[in-house]
Parts: sequence; C-alpha cells; structure tokens
Amino acid sequence: MFGTDRKYLTISINDGLIKLAQSGSSGNVEKVGRCTFTATSGGEEGARALKALLATFNRKLPVICVIPASAATAKTIEVPSTDPEEIKSIINLQASRYTPYSREEVLIGYINLGLNASNNTRLLIVIVHRDVVKEKIAILDKAGLDADKIIFAPEAQARFYAKALNLKKDAPAVGVVDFSMNATSFMIIAKSALLFVRHFPIGARSFMRSAQDAAPKLEEEFKKSMEAFAQEDGNQPPSSYMVTAAREAMDPVLSSLKGPLGVSFQVNAFLNFIKATGDARKKLQTDFNDDSFLDVIAPAVTASRCEINLMPQEMLLKKTVDLQSKEVSKSGVAAVIIMVLVGLMLMIDIYFKDTYLNKNLREAYAPQMAQVKMLQQQMAKNKLVRDYIKGRMSSLDIIHELYTITPNTIYLSHITADEDGAVTIDGTADSMALVYSYVKMIDDSASFKEAQLKSASTKRDNGKDVGAFEIEFKVKEKA
Repeated sequence: MFGTDRKYLTISINDGLIKLAQSGSSGNVEKVGRCTFTATSGGEEGARALKALLATFNRKLPVICVIPASAATAKTIEVPSTDPEEIKSIINLQASRYTPYSREEVLIGYINLGLNASNNTRLLIVIVHRDVVKEKIAILDKAGLDADKIIFAPEAQARFYAKALNLKKDAPAVGVVDFSMNATSFMIIAKSALLFVRHFPIGARSFMRSAQDAAPKLEEEFKKSMEAFAQEDGNQPPSSYMVTAAREAMDPVLSSLKGPLGVSFQVNAFLNFIKATGDARKKLQTDFNDDSFLDVIAPAVTASRCEINLMPQEMLLKKTVDLQSKEVSKSGVAAVIIMVLVGLMLMIDIYFKDTYLNKNLREAYAPQMAQVKMLQQQMAKNKLVRDYIKGRMSSLDIIHELYTITPNTIYLSHITADEDGAVTIDGTADSMALVYSYVKMIDDSASFKEAQLKSASTKRDNGKDVGAFEIEFKVKEKA
C-alpha cells in the first residue's frame, strides 16, 4: 500500500537494546530481530551482538540508523524567512538556546511545517548530541556496516501513520502513541508531518508488571505533553489518539485515561498496514509482543520522505566523494569499453583495407614506390645539411644579438653555448648596477629568455674597481 518496493536494513541501538528489521518501502517486512548487550562496554559488546544478529540478514542492503525520541530534543520554532539557506543559518544561531551544548557538539535537523498567519516559517527542530550519533555509527562500523541515512524515529512513525490513515493536508491533527518495551513516544501529526513529540520513560513492561502504578504516571505525562503542545503550537491538542499496538495489559489503562484526559484512544496497530512474512509476523505478534518495532519498520517505508537526516556533515561529504568516485570509475570503464570497440572497428577496417592494398594497389604501383623511397632518402639528406647550416648560424645570431644589446661600458671575455640553447657569458662592467641592468636587458631581449646572474664580484682592473660577472640565459626557439 506504500508504493514501489526498495529494501532497507533498519537498525535501532538504544539503552543496551538492538532492534533490527529487513523491510521495504512498500511495507513488506521480511525479517525482524532483537538482542540486548551491556551498554557500558564502549560499543565492543554491542558490535559483537549486532554481528551475531545479522547472521541471517542481508548485509548488502542500504542501512538506516534510527535515533529515538529519548536521545533528542524537539522544539517548534518560527523563523522570519522562507529561504532554505537563510533558515539553516538562523537555526545554527538559535540552536544554543534550546540545549546546554555548543553548536559544535550537536547535530541539527528540522521539518518545515509551512507558513503561519504572519508569513513566518514554522519549523520542528530536532537536536541530538554528536556523541550519541558517533556511538551508534561506531557500533555499526565495528559490525561491518555503513549507515546510509540516520533518521529521527518519530518523524518516520508520523509519516507512516499519515500515509497509512490517508490523512489529507486539511485534516485535523491526529495523535499517535507508540508503546515500546521501556518507553512511550507521544506524537501529534498534521499535514502529513510531525508537529510535536515527547518521550515518556514508561513502557509496555510497566503496564504488564503493574497497571495501577503505571496509569497515574502516564496520565501525568500526557497532561504535561498536551499543555506543552498547546503552548508551542497555539492550538488545542487532538481529541483522539491512535495506539500503534494492541496489548491486553494496556486496554484497562487506556480506558481509564479517557475521562481525566478528555480524549479517546483507538488501537490501530501498525501490523494492519504492513505485509509481513509468516515468520516475521509471528515474531512481531508473539515473541516481541512486549515491544514496538514501528521505530525500525516505519523508516524503511518513509525514508524518501523524511526531511531529517542526522548524519554528520563530514560523513555526508565522504559519501558524496565516494559516490562521485564510483561514478567516475563507471564512466571510465564505459569509456574504455567504447574505446576498445571503436579500436576493434578501426582495426577490422584497416585489416580489410590493407588486404586490398596488398593484393591490388601495392603490386600495381611497386615501381613508383621505389622512386618515392629514393626521393625520401634524398630529402632526408637535404634536411640534415640544412639543419647543420642552421646550427652553425645560431652562434652568429647569438653574437649579433649580444652585440646589439651590450652597452659600451660592458666587456665580454667568454661566450659559451651548448646544444640545448643554454648560453653562458663572462665579462666585466664599470659598476655592479650595470651588471644587474644588463641581466634585465638580456631577459627582455626578443632572442633570449630566463636570464640569471650566476655570480658577481668586484675586482681591480687597470687600477680601478670593476664588476666581474657570469650570466646564464637560454636562446628562444624562434631565434
């Protein structure tokens, strides 16, 4: 019911519990699994537990890592802009207002909730400490997995139910309550997006152990959350809520909350909206009945629509570079294949043409070919003579050009030129200033280049001080 199918491996690592689902964007769930580990072991035990759990899963699928509501701070804000880049800048500046950490210590994502009456953009911003994400990425890395996307679980759950219930953009807000093993996620949806989310440290096991103790705590948490939503959003909270799983232990509690809260709870299990294989459905209904797997199934269904990706920027850049490298490699391979095919076609064409020439034209024009070879040999000899004469003229050209640019106050004693066009001259000048000026004159000459003063000194000549020098330069090719 969710469209075309693209498969994912979705993983939740939270408080020593790993949940894993192999499912598709169409809502088809193939496999689910769960295991626990000691969360204080620096991720090593978590990686080992995940490796063992992955034994029967397809490790080659794209990996989605899930961040739960308990690990994040969510807040509705308004910004006076509609430009995405400007909105990002404003969020970066305002993030420190909603968390005690510096901007460098946190990762931020947001959902655009549209414009309000004042034409300000309403946003639901989600802030997560960078270490929380790094810890999960480290466990995945040690288990041999590479996360393709890091999704905020409540956003995926909200979009899942918005699609499953076919909520229109103008439909009233709907509440969704997801009871997991040790916690509860309280969400409000409108316009197919998550408007509000809160996390309660009261889970399904609390109801199973003592429903009488859990009910007052749950009632208090709901009241606080409804008041917080009314304060943030300015609207009244929904009057009805969808519960994502059916559990007998919770039915009396939900019924008792209807009066004090003035709301109704309707069980509309997420299992009604997915296609699960026999083994996966059995595990979800019996083996894992004390927990909710919506947080690892919903991200696969809604991955393409989720706006929040809490992947660190440096990892996104690395993935972009890796992807570009793969594309370049594919293009290179395609180019090589095309070149081979073109070369093969040319070789075949040359082969047939060569065969034709050997059998026909070469035999017919053999006498003319002998004459052509003789003429080529004579032309080669003429070229050698011309090059020899030209080489001998080069030295005269160098002397002529030096004569033209050398002032009367400079005297040259030696001129040496090699076959590579490098020339070295020795001489004296009335002053060192003339020497430096002479180097520039040579470098500016139309025939010379790269002039540099190799050595310079002062010596006595005929009773006066003169500047002795050695200059090296090259002859330009056109000269």
